[in-house]
Amino acid sequence: MLFLLPSQQVIRPVLNSYHYLFISLSLLFQLCYTSDTSITHIPTILFYETDDFYRRLSTMPTLTIDVSALKHNTHLIQKLAANAAVIAVLKSNGYGLGLVPFASFLQEEGISHFAVTELCDALALRDCGIRGHILLLTPLYEFDELIDAIQNNIELCISGPASARAAQDAAIYMNCSAVPVQLCIDTGFGRFGFSVDNVKKIQDTLETMSCLKLCGIFSHLYASACKNSSAVRKQFSSFERLCTTLTEQGVSLGMRHISSSSSLLRFPEMNLDGVRIGSAFLGRLAVRDSFGFQEVCCLRALISEIRTLPMGHNVGYGNSFRLKHPTITAVTDAGYAHGLGMKHSHFPGNHVCPILYILRRLRQSLTIRAPFARYQNRKLPVLGQICMNSTILDATGCHLQVGDTVSFPVNPVYVDSRIKRNYLISQTEPTC
Repeated sequence: MLFLLPSQQVIRPVLNSYHYLFISLSLLFQLCYTSDTSITHIPTILFYETDDFYRRLSTMPTLTIDVSALKHNTHLIQKLAANAAVIAVLKSNGYGLGLVPFASFLQEEGISHFAVTELCDALALRDCGIRGHILLLTPLYEFDELIDAIQNNIELCISGPASARAAQDAAIYMNCSAVPVQLCIDTGFGRFGFSVDNVKKIQDTLETMSCLKLCGIFSHLYASACKNSSAVRKQFSSFERLCTTLTEQGVSLGMRHISSSSSLLRFPEMNLDGVRIGSAFLGRLAVRDSFGFQEVCCLRALISEIRTLPMGHNVGYGNSFRLKHPTITAVTDAGYAHGLGMKHSHFPGNHVCPILYILRRLRQSLTIRAPFARYQNRKLPVLGQICMNSTILDATGCHLQVGDTVSFPVNPVYVDSRIKRNYLISQTEPTC
């Protein structure tokens, strides 16, 4: 007996047990009740997750990374770092560029130091052939996790006596005498680390680390993008003072690093032995750029609808936008669920000066760029509010058609990790 599938239909691995159950029942029914025993045709309805389904997936928005711009930024960072090692920080899915492809790109460009905040990311990098140093910026306490980290030569974060004891116990169990670790120092951030002023606690902890090899010491700046540099300079001074004290006591510190993307540009004297870089790779800087960084990515989406709306017509949610003249609109299949319009929210909390905070937010609101998409060399303004899965554009005077592709400037950190990342050597359209 020959079983035929519907034309151009292919079974995919995503079919679950219910699909197979329905298929089996269908075949059983046909075998029992169909007079024609030479050919059995499987009902098309059972194969809704097939070629058409995957064609729909291919029309979803994609994050496009301009390799030329990314390479330009990487070389610029290496030049600014001078003799300091560049430590690529790959948290949050490699700052949205895709953990593994981004790390692989950087490795090809000569970057050999990486830092992550989650053990699963460190292990993923090792599994995918990243050979250089990988530092875990957060402490581990779970025994099984420490074993995995040690087996994969991950540099552990020691932020206090407890994390030191946990790493020491795991090293003893593994019969390792030189597990690589780095000291995390709190110079004012208030998150992880030994207090910079508690030298004795650091010394006592170091004495317990017989199976651990100290290969670095680091801290984190909390105001490197602020105009007032006094806090940054105070942090750096206290960190340098601690390093000097420990060195004078015979401690070999290894790599010292405290600088980040913003401080790399503003305070090159703080580079020390290494600089931890994240957002500068993307060309998205929190400080004024006088060095020529380039934004490296945009979100590309298809036009799914073209309409002509009359003057006064509402656009989008909230009854907040009405057209001032007849307008040709274009609907894209990308919205805030894909990362459009998303940005970091500065919750005031117990801000030092609430009035100053309010004034600062008001000033920033006056300088916000109106959102837009780009088609060829033309900007298309966003009309109304960005919806969850769609955005409406003003396409008046632009020869757009359904199926055309537009690109949006976007912060890749907020782009869903399920969105495909495309690394392109050249682009037909400029990066937004």
